[in-house]
Amino acid sequence: MSQRVDTSRFPVGINISYDEPEDVAEMAELRARAWRFIDTGRWDPPIQDMVLAFGLGTILGLFLVRFAPGGPPEDAERWVVVGDLPSMHFEADTFPTPALGLELYAAIAEDWATCVLEEKDLSECYPIPVAPTQEHAHMLLDRVKFIREELMPRAYAEGVH
Repeated sequence: MSQRVDTSRFPVGINISYDEPEDVAEMAELRARAWRFIDTGRWDPPIQDMVLAFGLGTILGLFLVRFAPGGPPEDAERWVVVGDLPSMHFEADTFPTPALGLELYAAIAEDWATCVLEEKDLSECYPIPVAPTQEHAHMLLDRVKFIREELMPRAYAEGVH
């Protein structure tokens, strides 16, 4: 398998105390949610591993999913985002760092919210599993703002862009 994402410095942008049961429990819950979310797909080849790349309590977890050998090299890895926001999974091949994964998540979410607010066709948007209402769009834009202003700087500060 062609692994493109260097996980040697994961997780980035966070301080997890592995001595604090609450921190460990929050990361375990995010991991379980990410696994349940990504494992609903029928992947061929199957999932081989999942690595925490970035996390903040129960607010957001960014995981790198690696698939068993045998598939196309560009499909060997995917990002999975879970937390207090819509869960998504998307390609990692051209977004090989946690900071870039967060950027892509924010762009995808913002696209959906903008289309909702402008009453545009959502057929080309990532399928966000909520009603396409103005309220949901504004809520999502608030989360995107938080990701861009608070989380992405932490991910970029690690120096792995």
